[in-house]
Amino acid sequence: MATQHTIQLHRSMYMAQAVRDAIRVFEDFANFAMVSDEHHYTVTIQDVDPEVDGDLAGEFCNFALAHTIERKRRTPK
Repeated sequence: MATQHTIQLHRSMYMAQAVRDAIRVFEDFANFAMVSDEHHYTVTIQDVDPEVDGDLAGEFCNFALAHTIERKRRTPK
């Protein structure tokens, strides 16, 4: 049976484009789906490649957060 992870990323901490960038980077290792609502980006991760060693969901979240920080630093206020 395939394992599925569902992650809720709060919109106040993550930018949508950074989450989409993370999906593109990690899509070789699993299938991703993203939906958004008023408060969260909900990402579903399934069919993780059995060769993946470690916490794919955790690495995905770290990547998305790091890219959010980079994007916010580049955005003029």
